[in-house]
Amino acid sequence: MDDVRILGESYGFWVQTGAVVLSAIMAILAILHNGKMARKRTTIDVLLQENQDETLRNAKFTVFNLARNQSLNFVKHYFDEKEKQSDEYKQITMLLNRYEFIAQSIRNKAFEEKIYKQMQYSNITMMWDRLCPLVYEIRRVQNIKTYYQEFEWLAKRWKNKPLKPNK
Repeated sequence: MDDVRILGESYGFWVQTGAVVLSAIMAILAILHNGKMARKRTTIDVLLQENQDETLRNAKFTVFNLARNQSLNFVKHYFDEKEKQSDEYKQITMLLNRYEFIAQSIRNKAFEEKIYKQMQYSNITMMWDRLCPLVYEIRRVQNIKTYYQEFEWLAKRWKNKPLKPNK
């Protein structure tokens, strides 16, 4: 019986090579899928933690109230030396750092943006609106343009592509 050859190699060689290539492709797809699932799980864990973190909830409440209070200059309040020991100062700083961390994690694809956006769109965009005058002043006073730039990037990105209503 004649041995079947394709491009100088036996039929068995090509079957074996095809099986190895297909296995490698499947392994790559599995790794990519597992990475996506891990990002989703991490995002959900962060969202659950945020909902359970009383300190974070209090900080959000404080910022909303300080920003809403027209008689108080929010920016001057932050830069007042006496206030730097206050709970409000600590809460504002904690909140800014938290949102910077979230935005950096989304930008670097450690968190799943779609899930986080669906759950936190209003919080991120409203918080940026309240805190952006302060962020701009921090940058001006410190002469460093990169403070909280990821938080700004995320809020502006989401405002440019707002959530769509469910159908």
